[in-house]
Parts: sequence; structure tokens; C-alpha cells
Amino acid sequence: MGSSCRVEALIGLGLLLGVSGMVVAAPPLRISDGLFDPSQPRTQGLPKLRIKETVLYKASARTHKFCHHANLVRQGQRVLCMWSNGRVGEDEVGQRILYSMAEVGRLDKWSAPRELARDPSGKGACVAAGWLVNGSTLVAFYTVTGGTNFEPRTALWAKVSTDGRNWSDPRRILPGFYIAAPLKLVGGSLLLAGEHVGEARATRRMALYRTQQPDGLGGWDEAKIAPGDLKVFGYTEPAPYVLPGGRVVCPFRNYSGTLYASESGDEGRTWGVPVKTTFPDSLARHASGRLPDGQYFLVNNPSAKRLDRSILTIALSRDGRLFDRAFVLKNEPTAKRFEGKHKLDGWQYPHAIVVKTSLLVAYSVNKEDVRLARIRLDALSRRK
Repeated sequence: MGSSCRVEALIGLGLLLGVSGMVVAAPPLRISDGLFDPSQPRTQGLPKLRIKETVLYKASARTHKFCHHANLVRQGQRVLCMWSNGRVGEDEVGQRILYSMAEVGRLDKWSAPRELARDPSGKGACVAAGWLVNGSTLVAFYTVTGGTNFEPRTALWAKVSTDGRNWSDPRRILPGFYIAAPLKLVGGSLLLAGEHVGEARATRRMALYRTQQPDGLGGWDEAKIAPGDLKVFGYTEPAPYVLPGGRVVCPFRNYSGTLYASESGDEGRTWGVPVKTTFPDSLARHASGRLPDGQYFLVNNPSAKRLDRSILTIALSRDGRLFDRAFVLKNEPTAKRFEGKHKLDGWQYPHAIVVKTSLLVAYSVNKEDVRLARIRLDALSRRK
């Protein structure tokens, strides 16, 4: 067999030959050549989608002035969105969780925000971490920090409801910092992805856990993943998605300018060392998922400039490996109205779900407001 045939065979096994001649893992995902054009930072050379946008929360001089970490869910004929809501800056003491609801048929009309949770000790901050629907039960997850996000006491908490209005007492789930809910896997187990805190960060970064308990309130076992070079990762903010056959791909935020990603072939029990992909990312949270027609999507800020969140895009893939189409969601100039810790201009921290014939994308604006975009699924069709 010639050398070119050997390389092709290795690629078929998910491997590539590194520069040193050693066999290294191929990136679980990549973009097609020229998909994003960094010489056009306002558009990345992409067409813009038509969307319908709704404001869920607008900060004012009389209200809390920080909003971030939006998370959506559908339960029956309702859609709910939660987000972190702080007095002035990001993840400061006293930050609480707000949420709002809308009927599936009236996604332009949302209820007034209600408080879901706050730190009863008054010494930490609450960070929205998403929802889980288990039959008639709705589980709301949120992180409670110990004063700083990676402080050893930082942990995931949860409340339970059947009507979205009356909630159980809070219960502590497990340690770590999380901004997204568990993902349901093919075999019925759940995968939770977030950050290690405390002394664990000396040797680890991303925290991945599995449970077979359908409500996600217990039974969590830590998955095995070696982060590789710790200097590459601060917050990793994982956004995993499931491929046909049950393999799981998990992209990670990092400092390199492109996403890193890891893959699991055993229902999230063990993971490959995260490797650098070709997917550009400005150091921010991203959202992933699958559309009804089988396509995969990844929503992020693909700017080449670190922390530039002036453009929010959606990229599409037929197989979850190669993302070869993309569109602009939001790129209008924005400017924060109130100063505060870690405040940034731009369209930030998306979360997305499919509801009937639309993809809903929730995001914060300047870390002050929360908005929701509705995108018609036929606008994303692979026939386009």
C-alpha cells in the first residue's frame, strides 16, 4: 500500500498524520474552506437571514442591569426562557434567575419575567443553567457560586415544577459551574457538561457527567476526559450534540481563536483529548443542535478578534462533521447603556431549540437585554 493510501485509510478511521509523523486524532468537526471571510468582519461574507425578534427583558435605570446565559425549553404547549439577572455587573453577589413563558402559538407574546431562584445565603450569585422536561415534570437548573465562579463551593442546584409557576425547594445536585442543561443521549442517559471548580482546576477544566436518572436530579458519574494543554482553556462552555448512531461531539470554548472539540463513542463515558478545529470563535458561548430535516447547526460569534461579539451566525452541516453553509443572524451595531463588570457590546451567549416550524434562538444584548429570534426552518433547508 502506498503512503497516500495509508493516509486515506487513517482518515477513514478518524485519524490524521501529524507533522512529527505521529498519528493524532482528527478534529471531530471542521468548516469548509472559505466559509467565513475574516476580511469582512461585519458580515463574514455571509448572507443575512430574515428573522422575527422579540424583546423578553430590557434593562433600565430602575431595573437590574445585567442579563446573560439565556436558556430555552418547550414543555407541551409552552416555551420557557430563563436567564441570569444581576444588579449591575456579571456574576456579582445577589445575581438571581428570571424566567418568562409564552404559548407555542404566540411566541411574540411573553409573560412578564418572574424570579425563579436566588442564593438564600446572600453571599453568592445564581447563574442560569437550563431546563429538563421529564414527563409532566419540569426541572430548572442553575449554578450557585461561592462568591466567585470557580470557588470550591460553586455547585449546580435544581428546582422542580409541574405548572411552571409553583416550584419545589432547591436541592444541590453536584459541584461545578454550569450554564447549560443536561443533553439527552440516544440510549436514554443524560450528559451534563460544564466546568470544574476549586482544586480540581489544577489538573482539569471541562467537567462531563452522565446519569441514567431521567430527571437529572441524581446518579451522576464523572466521565473521563483529559483536557490536554491547560493553558488553552479557561471557561470551556461545552455544547455537545449527538450524531447518528449515538456518537457525541462536544465543542469547547478556548483561547486559540477556533473551537476545540472532543468525541465520545460510548455514550459519553470516555472522551478523546480535545483537539483544535477550523471553526472560528471569538471566545464566547456557542449553541448546537439538530434540525428536523437532519441538519446540524452551530450558532456562535465567529470573529477573528477575541471577545468580539458584534456578529452572531448560524452554520449548518449535513453530517455534523463538515459545516459548509452559514448565515448572519445578528450584526447590527450595539452599545451598552450601563457600565458594569465584564460588560461587552454585542449579540451574545445564544441558546437554540426547534419549536414547530421555527428555530428559536435566545441571546443577550450587551449583557443587558434578552431577546428571542424566530427563524423559519424552510429558510435553513438544505435545498436553499
